[in-house]
Amino acid sequence: MEYGKIKTKHRGGRIVLFLVLCGFLSFVAVQQAHALRVSMKRIIFEGRDRSSTITIINNSAVEEIYRIGWNRYRMVEDKALVRVKDGDEEGAAGVLWAEDMIRYAPRRVKVAAGGTQQVRLLLRRPRDLAEGEYRAHIHIVTEEKAEEFVSDAVDQAALEGKQAVVMNMQPGISMPVIVRHGKMTATSEMSEPRLVLNKDDMSVSFKLHREGNRSLYGNVRFFCIGNGQDVYVRDIRGIAVYPEVSQRSVAYNIEYPKKGAEHCNKMRIEYVAERDDSLFKGALMSQIEVDAVR
Repeated sequence: MEYGKIKTKHRGGRIVLFLVLCGFLSFVAVQQAHALRVSMKRIIFEGRDRSSTITIINNSAVEEIYRIGWNRYRMVEDKALVRVKDGDEEGAAGVLWAEDMIRYAPRRVKVAAGGTQQVRLLLRRPRDLAEGEYRAHIHIVTEEKAEEFVSDAVDQAALEGKQAVVMNMQPGISMPVIVRHGKMTATSEMSEPRLVLNKDDMSVSFKLHREGNRSLYGNVRFFCIGNGQDVYVRDIRGIAVYPEVSQRSVAYNIEYPKKGAEHCNKMRIEYVAERDDSLFKGALMSQIEVDAVR
C-alpha cells in the first residue's frame, strides 16, 4: 500500500531519504512518535449530512503547526491505494472526486502541546449531481522541518567514505472523505482462498469482490475450524474496496492462535461491516472456507 513518497539524494557521501508518511485508516510508528492523531478514521456524507468535524490531537510535548489540504488516491487490485499525481488524468479516471463540493476551515492550524484543534468540513452538493459515491482524501501534515534519524552505523560509514542511509520523516495523516448521493447498493463475495501452514505462521490470501455503486468497508476475521470447534485467530480492521475496482487481492501472514492451533488445517474467513455502516449495519458481508496446504 502506497501512503507517500520517498526521495533520495547524496549528501556528503551519504544517501538521504525524505519520507512523507500519510497514514490511511491506521497510525504507523512514526506518527505515534510525533503524537499526531485525529478523532476519526474516515468521514462519510450521506442522506441529509451537510457538515462534519475533525479534531486534530497533538499529544507531543511541543507546539505543532499543521497544514490541511487534499490528496488523491485511487485503489488498484494488488496495491490497495496509490497516489494520483497532479495532472495525471489517466490515473484520476474512473473515480468520482469530491474536492470541489467540500469546503473546510481552517487550512493551517497551530496546536499547543497536549492540545486539540477542530477542522470543520461543509458539503455543498450541486443540484445536478449524478447518483454515485464521490471521494476525496484530506491530508494533514506538520510544517516542522523533517526530523533526521542518523545511527552510529551511518556516522561510521561517512567516516569511511561509504554510502549509508539517513531518513528524514515528516509525519502526516490522510483519510478518505466520502459523499454518497442517490440510491446506494453493494454486495460482497470472496474467491480463490489459499491457506499455507508455515513453521511460525500461516499465509492466507483471497480475492475480495464488490458489486454495486458504493464502496465496501469492514473487518476481516479469521477462524481456525475443526472437530466441531471454531477458534478465533484475529481481525484485520478497516479493509475497503472502493468503487473504481471490482475486486482486491488480499494477503496476510498470521500467527497461530495460542490455543487451538491444532484446528488450523481449515480456516473460515469473514468480511464483516462496521456497526455504523448505513447499508450493512455490522452484518456479515461475505465469507469463505479453505483447507490448508503445507
